[in-house]
Amino acid sequence: MKTSSGGRIGATIREGRTLSILSARDRTLYATAVPTRAAALCLSALCLAVPQLTLADSAELPGGPPAREGSFAIGVETGMVIPLSTNRLCPPGYECIADLGWAVGVPFSYRWANGIGLGFGYEFWLLTANGVYESTVTQTFTALFQYSFLPDHATHPLIRLRGGFLMLGPGFRVATIGGTLEIGAGAEVELSSDTVFSFLVTGNLLRTQPFTTSADNAQRAVDGALDAMLVLRVGFHFML
Repeated sequence: MKTSSGGRIGATIREGRTLSILSARDRTLYATAVPTRAAALCLSALCLAVPQLTLADSAELPGGPPAREGSFAIGVETGMVIPLSTNRLCPPGYECIADLGWAVGVPFSYRWANGIGLGFGYEFWLLTANGVYESTVTQTFTALFQYSFLPDHATHPLIRLRGGFLMLGPGFRVATIGGTLEIGAGAEVELSSDTVFSFLVTGNLLRTQPFTTSADNAQRAVDGALDAMLVLRVGFHFML
């Protein structure tokens, strides 16, 4: 498999910047730092490295040359969940059950050479519940639409839409159900002919049916239209 000189330079710069960030921090901070801080550092380093990537041989790109019909892709994503508006899940006068958290997801899709991808996915969020629950878990089952730009480049900007069914409760138990809609933008970076690294920023809207948390007898998801979250994501996708 051919490797462009631009790809080697991008990898060297990416590695160097990551090492410089890690070496500049005191070791004791890593013992006490929260995962969100580490995630923010990693995302910053990756965003700095991406502009160094250059054109690659189109035969090596995940989308393939125009003659290729398409391929299946399975991936794993993780990221930081940041609440933007939680008026429904966190009514005034009660502790919030949907605070800062972490996301883990598994998307599966079919991708055409023209950049269009269709598929589905499962994802769960572990959210801080401030003592009401040990941890609030949001589980989603969604359909996916994705469009990737610049198929002849090693870096593919993309937009993604997802929507589907939502379950929320303490741990992986279900206290309420509802729906979710996601819109996001980011990019994919070719690592090899069948492996892609991705990073996205997504806005997620949630709406659940009303329910009561037994720990504080609070009625939730009664007032307000929607809850909104921002998710900073990174992931790997493998072409089958």
